[in-house]
Amino acid sequence: MSYKSLESLFEKYPKIQMIGPVGSGKSRLLREYAGRHTNTALSSTEIQRRIQRALAPFWQQRFISLRDEDAPRVRDLLLKPKFFLHTEHYVEDDPFPPTDPEKLSEALTMANLPETVLKVKLLSLSNGELRRILLARLWMESPEAILLDDPFGGLDPEFRNHLSRGILKMAEKDVKLAVSLQRKEELLPQIPAFVYENGEFFAYDGELPKALPAEEQSVERSRYEIQTLHNPESVSETLFDLEQVNVHYGSTQIIKDLTWQVKKGEHWVVMGPNGAGKSTLLALLSADHPQIYSNNITLFGQKPGHGLNVWEHKAQIGFFSPELATQYREKLNIEQVLCTGFTTGLGLFEAPSWEEKAKAVSWLKEFGFADVTRPFEDLSATERRLILIARAAIRPPKALILDEPTQGMDVGFRDKLFDLLQFLSDKTTIILVTHYEEEWPPCMTHVLRMPKFSMENGASQT
Repeated sequence: MSYKSLESLFEKYPKIQMIGPVGSGKSRLLREYAGRHTNTALSSTEIQRRIQRALAPFWQQRFISLRDEDAPRVRDLLLKPKFFLHTEHYVEDDPFPPTDPEKLSEALTMANLPETVLKVKLLSLSNGELRRILLARLWMESPEAILLDDPFGGLDPEFRNHLSRGILKMAEKDVKLAVSLQRKEELLPQIPAFVYENGEFFAYDGELPKALPAEEQSVERSRYEIQTLHNPESVSETLFDLEQVNVHYGSTQIIKDLTWQVKKGEHWVVMGPNGAGKSTLLALLSADHPQIYSNNITLFGQKPGHGLNVWEHKAQIGFFSPELATQYREKLNIEQVLCTGFTTGLGLFEAPSWEEKAKAVSWLKEFGFADVTRPFEDLSATERRLILIARAAIRPPKALILDEPTQGMDVGFRDKLFDLLQFLSDKTTIILVTHYEEEWPPCMTHVLRMPKFSMENGASQT
């Protein structure tokens, strides 16, 4: 009954923040506490998973369903007296907890959101934006206790700063508060900090920041910028060629006049604020976005609508995204999950070869997973991400496309990931999205910095 350790801690410290090693059970602790205490609000990736599974069985539908005028909007999630997750293929019997409409303005301010966001469809929100919306909703539930699980995951530096200030504002209120963090550098000033491990809390013996850094005006980019980190040893064929590409939804511009080439032998970091179109760009490269057909794009030498076979293209790509990590449902052990990387599907529909199984076991042992028969669903969120990234890379593919692979990873897991990417860098071209400056392996050769264009109605895509 690990939740009792949090009960005991709350008796002495009504506001706490905690860190702990991967797999320590921080997320499970918060879920158990929320499940046993009424009037407790929990914000976590599990809540995101509920919404994303209900509204988009496959992450590609996120882009297509933007045309659906009946799709639930932010105003429904925040203000409906009874909000249910209902779609054509998904029904939930229990509504979300009721909210207090009088707290709307305060909640939007705390989450640094404009009132125009109320018009936005839930499915058009990026992971980071959905977290901000859920934070606002959580405050409107008027809970006695607020539990935040990895609140900074998927957020750009500017908003991490804003959200930190919002959490500190919450800490000033008459409410219990527990914040679970993945990185020591995310620890907040003024809130008692603890390490959670083996079902117990220990006082954090490191130094907490005295105050948050002063808010700085973010650098507003109006154009795409390319930075060369170092020149690759050799380059050959052009893998991706985008010329004057535009992506928009109605009058909302996501990508504007982007001309960009990726050659074999190069490795690209993609950066930009929430809403800059980073995930949209990756969807174009993986042929998952319907607007590939209305743009001048060449993928592995083939043009969409003029010779490109989408499924053959996908078979040459390894892909990871936060959406995949939250939506993967196959009932497999971790060795089997890695073996699916040798196929074009997420499931294991035929027995892997001896060589494939041996390679999967070797990789798992290298990552520190001694029990290769461990069920995937038993892993922590961070362990799942690492396994799915390894799955995407194991063939290896012609191009490895990773959307925020280090989200939620502590330094130990990041080092394992970067060692893997460095090892693969002479075999595959890597394209990696991150919100963290200089958080990438030495093999990366270029950085593409994307601007965020003005959005109507508060809508954006990451």
